[in-house]
Amino acid sequence: MNPPPKKANSRPARPGKQEQLIDARASARRPERSAGRRPGSRPNRRPVDPVERLMRIERRKARSRAIFLSVLVLFIMLVMAVLILVVMRKTKPNPQFLFIQKGKLTHYAQGNALILRDDSVAVAPSTGQVKPLVTEGMRVSRGQKLALVIPSGLERQLDELDKCEQDIVDLQLELMNQGKGSGARAIYNESAVALSSIVNLVRGDVVNQTLRNLPAYQAAMTVIMEQRSGKLAAVDFHDARLDQLLMQKQSLEQSLGLSSGTLASSQPGIISFHLDGLEDALGSAAAENLTFQDYQNALEQAQTFKTAAREVGTGEPVLRVTSSLEHHLAFYLDGVQPADLPADRRYTVVVPSEGIEITNCRLVRVEQQGQGSFAIFRSDRRVEWFSDRRSFAAELAVSETEGMRIPRVSLIDFDSSGRTASILMVTGGYTRLVPVKIVDYDREYAIIDVSGEAGEEDLKPSLSSVIVANPESIGEGEFIGG
Repeated sequence: MNPPPKKANSRPARPGKQEQLIDARASARRPERSAGRRPGSRPNRRPVDPVERLMRIERRKARSRAIFLSVLVLFIMLVMAVLILVVMRKTKPNPQFLFIQKGKLTHYAQGNALILRDDSVAVAPSTGQVKPLVTEGMRVSRGQKLALVIPSGLERQLDELDKCEQDIVDLQLELMNQGKGSGARAIYNESAVALSSIVNLVRGDVVNQTLRNLPAYQAAMTVIMEQRSGKLAAVDFHDARLDQLLMQKQSLEQSLGLSSGTLASSQPGIISFHLDGLEDALGSAAAENLTFQDYQNALEQAQTFKTAAREVGTGEPVLRVTSSLEHHLAFYLDGVQPADLPADRRYTVVVPSEGIEITNCRLVRVEQQGQGSFAIFRSDRRVEWFSDRRSFAAELAVSETEGMRIPRVSLIDFDSSGRTASILMVTGGYTRLVPVKIVDYDREYAIIDVSGEAGEEDLKPSLSSVIVANPESIGEGEFIGG
């Protein structure tokens, strides 16, 4: 028989000392359990200021934006670097190759040429107006009529003659446009080309703000037009009106000639109506005793270009006839020594403004003058071309060097003092750096020779050797093909 259950004690049992100690330690670790607070409830936190909270949010956003922008900038810089590399690779010039060829280098010295020639001057027999009967620069024969000096009182007949000549030119142009006159169009085209070159010179002077050459240009254009009229006079247009005008012109010239002074050529030569007052002083004989001071004075006087005179007095010079078959050219060449001008050479004078050359110039005399040389040359070329002037700017070919010529841009590490450089030569399909010796050079080309350092036979440059014209486009030892 089971014992009866014990009767429960209605009062709770008191904890022991050990349990009381544990509860005390737990209470110390949890200060939130204070008087008046339920155990396990959350502590009272300090309320947060809304302004401070917004500032924190803005700082986080600013930090995020800075990080994003930094990453974006780094990305853009990386993309730009890649694009630059791609563009540089695509725009890198391709290597250009050329053959070493035989050529010549010419060094020029600049100076003003003074022309010495034999001129015969014709003077006016009376006072009046000058009427030319031949064109400027034309070769005339002995006894040929050159001009009329028309006295006062005959101005009306002279005006009629000028009007008749203008009517002839206008009618010739009209007939030419209609397809008449075989060869007239070629004469007009030839004169148009010559006139266009002078117009270009005038434009260049206007750009450079200089007008001192305008009288010379005007005279040259007048010469060209007179020459055109002379050539057109020989063309048959098969027109009755033109034939009548030509007969009227001839009649007026004859009527004026009966009462006018006629100037005829005393010797064959080249006619010119431009005078400078130096015809007697600067003949061919002056080449033997012309001094440098005389040369300077003559150049200064020749700067004043004198056009053909329309009104002359008795005894005044009207025209001149150049009878010499040669002309002398006096130069002052700054920086050129007399030893640089050997007498056994043939020299070339270049006129850059007109694009012509005077070849076969022989040295007559040369002397030291300061830091340069005063020299006189003689030539039989281009005598007619310069018959209307006394001086011109020119360049004299002082020295020439022949050999293996290459462009200067193909030289590597060029040493002007030691006259050494290197070139990239192609041999066996590869580019090889070859040292060379510079014999001569100018702004564009260089004459090279084999350097003593080139030991291997296949590394010695010679005619027809292939070199790289732009060595910056390729490196040494690169393969270009067999």
